[in-house]
Amino acid sequence: MSSLFDLAGKVALVTGGTKGIGRSIAKGYAMAGAEVVITGRRQDGCDGAAAELNDELDGQTVRGIGCHMGEWDQIDALVERVYGELGRVDVLVNNAAINPAPVTVAECTEAYFDKVYAVNVKGPIRLAGLVAPRMGESGGGSIINVTTMGAYSGGPRVSIYTSSKAALHNLTRAMAAEWAELNVKVNAIAPGPFMSEMMKGSMRFDPEFPARSGQATMMKRVADCDEIIGLALYLASDASSYVTGHDFKIAGGM
Repeated sequence: MSSLFDLAGKVALVTGGTKGIGRSIAKGYAMAGAEVVITGRRQDGCDGAAAELNDELDGQTVRGIGCHMGEWDQIDALVERVYGELGRVDVLVNNAAINPAPVTVAECTEAYFDKVYAVNVKGPIRLAGLVAPRMGESGGGSIINVTTMGAYSGGPRVSIYTSSKAALHNLTRAMAAEWAELNVKVNAIAPGPFMSEMMKGSMRFDPEFPARSGQATMMKRVADCDEIIGLALYLASDASSYVTGHDFKIAGGM
């Protein structure tokens, strides 16, 4: 049974992997035997997070590469470096995202919109588009797009963020259809309230947001980031060999 979830010999690339949900996914993949690359905007932050994970995991191979997911050229350079150093990518997790200070639809500026969509939509399109064909050449792989429960029901003052995640949800289906013949499965994870850095950041504008979000779930609590690992590992591994084009809610019954 354990072989179904074994990632030994695999290379996993996790964007936004220096903290929060991305860090937990990276940790889970390393525990399952994968060589893991995490990205973040700053190289020093990536180096620090990779060192912490390697210490925590007693020497598992995690390395960090700085990459701004809103910068097209940096994504190209990221892919070339990963393939140059490791030769392959078997699992890609498009997790990096931003949710700046909340604004209403009427308050949204062009700069604000472009900033959010560059990281949350354009970046995953570019990265997945570069990696998927190479996955196909190596026999296949798995791409996981991290969205949000908010993608299903837009709310006031978060519509730019949630609509960007709704776009990524739609793109997941399109990617899955286009790359099925390459043996590349593409699925989405839609987290509910997790105590991530983004959740903590929201408390600057709304201190009661985490508590209110937890109460909106059947379990009446906010999840720890490590609770994402099981689902992320399932979708990355052979355990989900017949699963593509689907979205998975992980939200305590929200």
